[in-house]
Amino acid sequence: MVAEIDAVITWVDGNDRAHRKKREQALALGGYRKDEPTNATYETRFANQGEIYYCIASILKYAPFIRRIYIVTDGQIPAHILDFAKSGLCGAEKIQIVDHRRIFRGYEEFLPTFNSLTIESMLWRIPGLAETFLYFNDDVFLNAPLSVSDLVSDEGKLVVYGRLRSIYPLTIKHHLRKLRCHLAGGKIPSAHFKTAQAHSARLLGLGQYIEIGHIPHVMRRSAFANFSKSNLDLLKKQLEPKFRTIDQFSPVGLSNHYEFTCGNIELRPRSDGAYLKPRDAGQKRLSLIAAEKELFGCVQSLDEFSRGDLEAFRNTMLKKFGAYMPRTAITWMDNLDNRAASRQPEFEGSVVPVGQTA
Repeated sequence: MVAEIDAVITWVDGNDRAHRKKREQALALGGYRKDEPTNATYETRFANQGEIYYCIASILKYAPFIRRIYIVTDGQIPAHILDFAKSGLCGAEKIQIVDHRRIFRGYEEFLPTFNSLTIESMLWRIPGLAETFLYFNDDVFLNAPLSVSDLVSDEGKLVVYGRLRSIYPLTIKHHLRKLRCHLAGGKIPSAHFKTAQAHSARLLGLGQYIEIGHIPHVMRRSAFANFSKSNLDLLKKQLEPKFRTIDQFSPVGLSNHYEFTCGNIELRPRSDGAYLKPRDAGQKRLSLIAAEKELFGCVQSLDEFSRGDLEAFRNTMLKKFGAYMPRTAITWMDNLDNRAASRQPEFEGSVVPVGQTA
């Protein structure tokens, strides 16, 4: 039986002026062109539309067994995050802020980074993190009541929602993309979610990879730690790119495939029914959220939704999670044009309970 399970959420406010300045400097140094963005540098990847409030509220509502919620950030604190505890929605120690500088201690030369694959590679270094943890991007949320058995089987195996696929079609596409970009004058090829998963399987000598979707992922801290400590050169290579690249592996995929080779995975069917994105956020998908028909949900590129789709989505989510969100956070989302005035100050720290100063 699992003793403790924590949640880890990676978050960034790309609208913040200081963060934007660092990002633009890194883009220039990396040879990226503003008129030719890749999917690693799109503005939407760094946009902050308050998605993290839904994510946290979903954990409080549907997974009360989660011990702590760690928010991993780059010198930032989400606005009104303190108000979850102040409003009595959780204890003062429940939500904690973890700065990149803490998990990259000893590897500071790789900071700042704007690469989710790089950041995910260091999550195992969060101080006090439980052996078993559930990892979220901030645009992912729980969509229905969750139990420990949805994450860890009775036999102690990690539950992975996905399917086995051959790595070879993706390997061919990978090389063709690189060749096309080379022939086009050295353009930077786009990184792809599935390709990074296939890379992680290849590292472990597998001919198949576990194809996963945009959902939370359960992992064991020791698997990350053991692999990283035994492959320091590979870890450093993974940490180098400031923005995700076509050659990087998926740390979530690496965890899945490492556990798979050890016989520690129970594979369950994958479903992306509650996955909303621009131009595909209609009433049918919203009804899946409202009716709790899917265990997990994801809303991608909320900043690119049409006004009508955005309003419909927010109304659905407020009906679902409003009672688990502080009123200040709801007001913040209602007044996104004034969000600059709502931001918390930057801080110097490592791991900070949100009820304390850094």
